[in-house]
Amino acid sequence: MKKRYLIAVILVISTMVSAQNSVDVLRYSQSFNGGSARYMAMGGAFSALGADFSILSTNPAGIGVYKKNEFSFSPSLYFSNTLSTTKDWQDEGRKNNFNMNNYGIVLVQKMNKDKAGWKSFQFGMGVNRLNNFNREYNIVNHNQTSSLITDYQDQAYGNYPDQLEAFTTDLAWKTYLFEDTTRVNGGVLAYTSALNKGGAKQNERVLEWGSVNEMVFAMGGSYNDKIYIGGAVGFPFARYFQQIQHREVDDMDTITGFKSFTMNRYLETHGNGVNFKLGVIVRPMSILRLGFSFQSPTWYNMRDYWYNDMEQVFENGTSVDAKSPNGNFDYQISTPLKLNGSAAIVLGRFLIISAEAEYLDYSSGFLSSRVYTFTDENAVVRNKYTSTINVKGGVEMRMRPMAFRVGAAYYGNPYRSGVNESHKYQFSGGLGYRDRDFFFDLAYVYSMNSEDYYMYDPAFVSASNIENNVSQLVMSIGMKF
Repeated sequence: MKKRYLIAVILVISTMVSAQNSVDVLRYSQSFNGGSARYMAMGGAFSALGADFSILSTNPAGIGVYKKNEFSFSPSLYFSNTLSTTKDWQDEGRKNNFNMNNYGIVLVQKMNKDKAGWKSFQFGMGVNRLNNFNREYNIVNHNQTSSLITDYQDQAYGNYPDQLEAFTTDLAWKTYLFEDTTRVNGGVLAYTSALNKGGAKQNERVLEWGSVNEMVFAMGGSYNDKIYIGGAVGFPFARYFQQIQHREVDDMDTITGFKSFTMNRYLETHGNGVNFKLGVIVRPMSILRLGFSFQSPTWYNMRDYWYNDMEQVFENGTSVDAKSPNGNFDYQISTPLKLNGSAAIVLGRFLIISAEAEYLDYSSGFLSSRVYTFTDENAVVRNKYTSTINVKGGVEMRMRPMAFRVGAAYYGNPYRSGVNESHKYQFSGGLGYRDRDFFFDLAYVYSMNSEDYYMYDPAFVSASNIENNVSQLVMSIGMKF
């Protein structure tokens, strides 16, 4: 019973607050495979292999494997499809995107080949994509027991009209969705509404777009072509946009005087951060490579902009609307540190088998600000999230000058047991052409995950299950010189 109560409290806080909450911590803590076509076709399992620009954002020791200068870039097509299910109601959403998955340059300084010791030093700089936020989902439900206004009535309980929250309950008051007030329990104010028992058809459309990209600077070296070391400084930059439209319609004409209302919420976030990475790759024998890397937390400076508006349409066709003030807030997010272990078998120029595992603890994410403590929000982060392990694997078969690749990745559920389920699975394949001075690679990546979403307080509404399916086409072109 206590566990169910804790889960309900966590979900209520997460869904009620429009910005700067546990959802933000998870959003900027997660990163998925984004990089070159070769890297993505092999499931992102490259931390023990190196010599691919994508690796600078996971194990910078991979830069030490480069033998020649290289410039590469990777355009990508991104197709997101969602299926939302609420009880017996379903609806779909689609959001497509063209982006540059990565681009960068690596320069190699060779040392004396005839002497033992350092064989080369490398420097690289460029951009890798860490996350793509583009998606749309549409939720439909005919709710006979509650409304978003039911949730707002609960939030407004005990407050006078001039004490209502400017971005939520005050909008309902100004659009007459709170019809009047009564005094209960010794004079405490309670609000009544024609919608307090539901009865309307609900539609909620969530549209998201934006990304996290990382500008990375890395240095590394090769010692006797047996040990490769590297370090990098990453400067992630984030852009996130969200529009939520919640609409309720009296489609059965059972609510006196009411026809429909629409609540719109707008959120825009911009942020910049910094992190540090260290890594090593060891070749204990010619066919085996072992890798290990550490990434510090990313320290973000974020700024949110948001506003809401609401409109009610009455049964007689007239309407009334209200708009909140424009909100903005500066704050900081600290994401979890990451540990990565990897291994690869390289059989000459014919076959590569590679795997890696990444550990991180999402409950260690942290919100802070100079003017607000985030005590409750950080408590939700600790109680809502948990540690997890992400696993990746890939195979490359070479028939010079062609190569054929397959891969898979599993991203563990960041939520504690019983709170939510959001495992992510990724499957990929591709091919490439390589000669001494040029390469061209193609990859197709399919990923899928599902999670529960609540339109408002889960004490009043059932969960909607959101199935996310993403297809991605990536092309990489590179030149060696």
